[in-house]
Order: sequence, then C-alpha cells, then structure tokens
Amino acid sequence: MSAHPVDDAWRYPLFDALYGRRSRRFARGFAIEEGPFRHVSGTTPLPLSEIEEALLVAAGAGVSGTPLWDMGRTVSLRQHDGRTFSSTSRGRRTALFFTNDAGVYVIDPAATTPTTRETAVDVYRAHRRPLRAGRLPIPREMPPFFGHNFWDSNMPGATVFMPVVDLSLALIGLVSGLVDGEQGRYVRGHGGGMNIVDDRHGGRPAGTEPWLATGLIDPVKVLPLSVLERQAAYFMVSEPAAICQNIFLATEALGLGGWMHCGFLSLRMLEALGFRLVERGAPPGWPNPVGLDGVFEGYCPPYFSTMDAAVDAALTRVSRVPPVVEISDAGLACTKAVCTYIYETFGRFPATVDTMHLMWLMQAHHLDLEFYDRFFGPGAYGATHAAHTAAWHGAAES
Repeated sequence: MSAHPVDDAWRYPLFDALYGRRSRRFARGFAIEEGPFRHVSGTTPLPLSEIEEALLVAAGAGVSGTPLWDMGRTVSLRQHDGRTFSSTSRGRRTALFFTNDAGVYVIDPAATTPTTRETAVDVYRAHRRPLRAGRLPIPREMPPFFGHNFWDSNMPGATVFMPVVDLSLALIGLVSGLVDGEQGRYVRGHGGGMNIVDDRHGGRPAGTEPWLATGLIDPVKVLPLSVLERQAAYFMVSEPAAICQNIFLATEALGLGGWMHCGFLSLRMLEALGFRLVERGAPPGWPNPVGLDGVFEGYCPPYFSTMDAAVDAALTRVSRVPPVVEISDAGLACTKAVCTYIYETFGRFPATVDTMHLMWLMQAHHLDLEFYDRFFGPGAYGATHAAHTAAWHGAAES
C-alpha cells in the first residue's frame, strides 16, 4: 500500500476493475427484510468522504486534456477540453447531478479545468455547485422507484449520481449539418441536404419548402422527423451510461460498493430535482422536462423566446476559436425553419422525445462486509473492499 490510498486507486489495473466489477448493493446501515438474504446491518451508515466523491466524479466526468481532432473535416464545436467519456458535444450537454446526506449538487458541465491525481479534489470543489441542503427527497414509492429498489436506492450514507442529458442542442446540430447542402458537415460535397419530412403528418415537408425549391435540399434524400430525433438521442444517451460505468469501475479501485440501475421513472426523478415541466404538447400527466432554471436549460422555449433565438445561441458563429459551427446563410435559415416547425407543430422541442433525459443512477456506498461474508463467502469482494475502511477512514470507523 502507498502512503495515501489515492495513489493506489489511481494506479488500479483496468482489467482487474473490469472483471472484478459487481453490483454490491448491501451497504452499512442497510437491511433486507424479505427473500433468501434477510439481514440487518450491525453498522451505521458512513457517508463518502470528499476525496472519495472527488475521485468518482473525476472518473465519471473529468476533463482529460486536449482532443486530437484527427478528422478530415473541420470539427464543429471545436474546443480544448476532452472528457473521460466520449461525447458528441464536448460533454457540455450532459450534467452530472448527485446527492448525499448533506445536499444536492451539480458538476458544472462547462468546466474546462483538467483533472489530475494532484488536482482532483481542488477541481471537484471548484466545479461542484450546491443546489439545496439535505438528501434529494425522492418519494420511496412507485412511481418513481420500481419496487425492488425501495430498500437500497438513495439511502443514508450513499452518494447517488444522476447524469442528465439534453437532446435539444444535439437535434439543432444534426439539423444544421444535414440540411445544409452547401456547408453542412455531414452532406457537403455529396449532393443536396437531407429532406426532413413530418412522418406524423403524412410526410409533409417540415418547414423546408423554400430550400427544396432552391436546391439546397435534395428531395430524394428523405429523412423522417421521428428518425432524425431518434438519431439525436443516439448521439447523446450513451454519455450518461459511460459516466456511470466509469464511476462503477472507479468504485472497484477505491474499494467502495454500489451499482448502476435504471429501476425508476425518470420524469418523477427530474421533478424531485426541480426541473421545469412543460405541459404544452405533452400527453396529459407526462409533461416535457425542459431544464433546471439557471442551472441546465434546454435550447428551446421557455429559455429562449423563439426557436430562432435558440438556434442562434446553439450555432453562434462568433467564437475565439472559430468556427464553432460551419454553416451557410441558407443552411442557418433552413435550420431555423425546421426547428420552428417542430416547436409550432408539436408544442415542444424535440417533438417525439423529451428535451431532458435521466436514464441511469449510479449509487456508491460503503459496504457491510459481514453481509457478504455470511451469504457469499470468499470472492464476493476484493482486496480494496476488505482494506477500504482502515485505509481511507482509519481504525476508528472500522
């Protein structure tokens, strides 16, 4: 063991983490009152320390350095801040929220300070924004929790990570890159732009008529709006899964327990976080979560007066590192028309998927090793778990 366990955690072997990773749900202070593994912990909950949380955040959503940008075409949204997870938007539209016994927080998704072994805690402190005191009060009922997670999710002593992803910017970026037959990154040099049609209204043009007439758009390259929006989701929803997996692997290195789960209905979780829910254009009782005011806001009304304004903000061509997005005047006008069509026709943006998504929770906690010794025996946990309490918290907490 090194003088400080952080050094050992940072050097932990990748393949040991991959093949040692297990969902270990039983923490200090927990109890299972049904089924074959009934057990009441004889220890009290022990919250994660600041350095433990800082290392998990660094693993999940840290800034890793300068991307290579080794591509044949100019990269849109070019900046100097790679992430520990792969991202189509530099990580700027996935925000890592988390809650513990002390409060609810978010890691600023616009952070650009590189994370290193020496700076992990300082970066964590600098970019951790407190939102409220006390653990997030998620109702322990269905909804939002699925019944099998009542006993262990968001319990005292645990830290629950909640990466929330915004699809609005991804959709605007996709529209701009696909309709702009002159400078669009995805179609330039291969004929006209994509012909976006509204497949929920008979396949009519989704606001693109003037540009079909000018030849900017190729009428043969039909792209249904629902397919386009699914593609925007594909671009983004892998990010929260990667963040949670990174944190999960880091729990192996630190010797913590926990697990990654999706046994909940996300709308009620976002409501508990305080997200704005907009009823217009949504099924009754299932409004569209568009953002958390002043914290993480979608590129759509009510945060912008019009979709034109939202597109201008998303695709601004004024930057200290030009160009942020390459787009012709005609492509910009067409992009605005498509996005305005979506919002005015469906009363929301995007039309067929929610603006904000919470797909995964990753919980980290201190294990009750007695439970695993009693029911599972050798091999249920590793050397880092066995040594964790003494190494990280001292004998007084054993």
